[in-house]
Amino acid sequence: MLKFILAARRKREDTQARYFYEWGNIHVALMLANPVVFQLFQRYAQHFSISGVAAADLPLPFSAMEWDNMADHWLNSREDLLRALKDPEYVVRMQPHKFGDSAFQVVLMAGAEIHRQADFASGGGVKLLLWGAAPAGATQESTAAQWQAAVHRPLLASTASRTVRKYVHNTPRGVDAQMFAGTLFARGDLNAFAFLDELWFDSLEDIYALMRDPATREIFVSGAALLDQEKSFSMVVTERIVADFVTSNEMTPRPAVLTPGTLEARVAAQGGEGWNIPKPSHRHRA
Repeated sequence: MLKFILAARRKREDTQARYFYEWGNIHVALMLANPVVFQLFQRYAQHFSISGVAAADLPLPFSAMEWDNMADHWLNSREDLLRALKDPEYVVRMQPHKFGDSAFQVVLMAGAEIHRQADFASGGGVKLLLWGAAPAGATQESTAAQWQAAVHRPLLASTASRTVRKYVHNTPRGVDAQMFAGTLFARGDLNAFAFLDELWFDSLEDIYALMRDPATREIFVSGAALLDQEKSFSMVVTERIVADFVTSNEMTPRPAVLTPGTLEARVAAQGGEGWNIPKPSHRHRA
């Protein structure tokens, strides 16, 4: 399964609170009113950057772009992504609502789970996101492989396996800029990362404790030396699962908009525009 992942940020004149409100409420409401979205997106998770995190304790620095959030959409194919972005229903309902900045990091990736505790469940807690960029002269594939050898194996062989609730390693499945022509993501930075690692924790304090451990810190220092130091960055976020139709024991209900006869489906069938254009009445005339 493919992951369409975006790092994004608020408009420079807006507060983070306003941005999170619009993304967490208005944006989700628009998605839930759009049948095409949940016919194609098999899982959708929102990630909200946590304020006040001590950057000095993280494996990689924060980005100078000051990303506020990450969106994670799971799809079955590139064709599904293209349809979701270009489908008339999606365009009419979603794209006019531009609540964020035009800057994005845009990646299409596939994930491999390398660690999971037996009682793990998504949602809640915090996540550490590590965006790793290949240095000049190195390929993304070789950089990801070197990172795995330098970080994954020693880290999971250490006591970190008792603190890290789950660990997923994502690697790119390149996208063509033409896919995003005419969309909100056309100005995004594409295909810039060799990997994206996701680490789940119970609390922010668990992240700090792990990163302050000398052995763990040495593992990440050796891994960071393999990366482009200016492009690679960390994010510390909370995870919110909006919809999940694929993960065992974590699946959410399907939206009512997909069920014929519900109020949501009837409203969606009316379309997203042109309400003031006269239409033939279907009422019976004697």
